[in-house]
Amino acid sequence: MVSTNDKDRAAPRLPSIRRLLGLANKTATKFSGQRLVEHGLTLRQWVLLTALWRRDGLTVGQLAEHYRATEPSTSSLVSRMENKGLLARRHDPDDRRHVRVYLTERGRALDHLASIDEQIDEALLAGFTASEAHKFAAMMERLIANANGDRASG
Repeated sequence: MVSTNDKDRAAPRLPSIRRLLGLANKTATKFSGQRLVEHGLTLRQWVLLTALWRRDGLTVGQLAEHYRATEPSTSSLVSRMENKGLLARRHDPDDRRHVRVYLTERGRALDHLASIDEQIDEALLAGFTASEAHKFAAMMERLIANANGDRASG
């Protein structure tokens, strides 16, 4: 918790953390999207591809969990990616009730983009020392834990 002793009251008021986080998210998302558009991908499509590059043949439900989205919105995204020739749906050979999503040759050919998040992080953290970057990441994790009501992890 931020201290409120007399010495701190004279300090200038902090900018809204919620506003800064929102702006940082919007800016970083736009920055990331610009790096992917040259490859014909959106950020959402890249996130699904990363899951399939790690483990091809996931179900739409598993992809939705990875993406932290609903199954219907993930299914729509998979359909758009099928139309682009990146993915294909096939029935599970062991249980025909389940449909699995597989990379096509075109989807596999984009696997060089798997590490683009590291390149984006490097660009976003330009000017930070390694120590500052680690402290920043730890503070962000603590902030997320606080927002989730898990104050013990800080």
